[in-house]
Amino acid sequence: MGSSSSSTSKLVQSGASMPTYGKVAVIGLGVSVVVAINHIFSRGYAHRTALARGTEGVMVAGTAEEIGAKRPPDAIIILGGGRPSTLLNPPSFVKNRCDVAAKIHNKAKAQGIRVPLVTLSAGTAHASQLLNSHGRPIWEASASAAYMVKEHGVSPKDILMETTSWDTIGNAYFARTQIVEYTEWKRIWVVTSNFHMPRSKAIFDWIFQCSGGTKTGYELSYIETENVGLTDVQVKARQEREARSLANVHRQAKEYPTLRDVMFFLLQDHGMYSVKGLNIDGDRKTEDISEDLKKSYQS
Repeated sequence: MGSSSSSTSKLVQSGASMPTYGKVAVIGLGVSVVVAINHIFSRGYAHRTALARGTEGVMVAGTAEEIGAKRPPDAIIILGGGRPSTLLNPPSFVKNRCDVAAKIHNKAKAQGIRVPLVTLSAGTAHASQLLNSHGRPIWEASASAAYMVKEHGVSPKDILMETTSWDTIGNAYFARTQIVEYTEWKRIWVVTSNFHMPRSKAIFDWIFQCSGGTKTGYELSYIETENVGLTDVQVKARQEREARSLANVHRQAKEYPTLRDVMFFLLQDHGMYSVKGLNIDGDRKTEDISEDLKKSYQS
């Protein structure tokens, strides 16, 4: 089967869906972002050219990385997505997310602007946990952070790790409640892969609009990267799973509109965070997923 091998990124902003330009959907609210199919090859990566209209009405042109250098976000959140094979080797599609985020960070830093990076996730329910030589877990967030330090020279002081979450809802909830709420950040960019973007965007929009926090008025934008390292069959399996789960997200967003609601949902009902999920009596069936889907969660 074919494998997604090129690396592209595009920037979209939180909000309602807008018309499609060419082959790329435009999403915008307050800031409109148009992504043109115009590839620029640099250092082996292909980046889509983006046109972003700022709230001040000035048109800003360039790749997501170039836009970040001109008007950097307050922080960038990088989602995990699968079991690393070593501390320095997250899955290829996660490396791709890290590459884009690190480039934005480094370009901003060259201008004297600090853009912290937040790596997410303890692990996944669909792959065994990687352990180090002392028997301690190597979190997905740890592998993403170590990779950016090693491969892109990012200072460890510029990376924060969230190591509590085991799914995308947990990613968003714990990123906000454990980290973001204690900062001055407002403009936040969220980086994930193409197959993961629709549900990730719905979840982060929901969680960051929940009432009950210490802050309001977050401005989320999203950078979508290519599905590098996955076969076409694996991408299809992930997309189908994501599409099925998206309907649940829309329902949950209505059912749990506050951070308190989400907290109780996670800790009392969610299979990865609640006592119920421990399956103490052994009578709960585990989810049956295909081998292609399982392989997509591993390096």
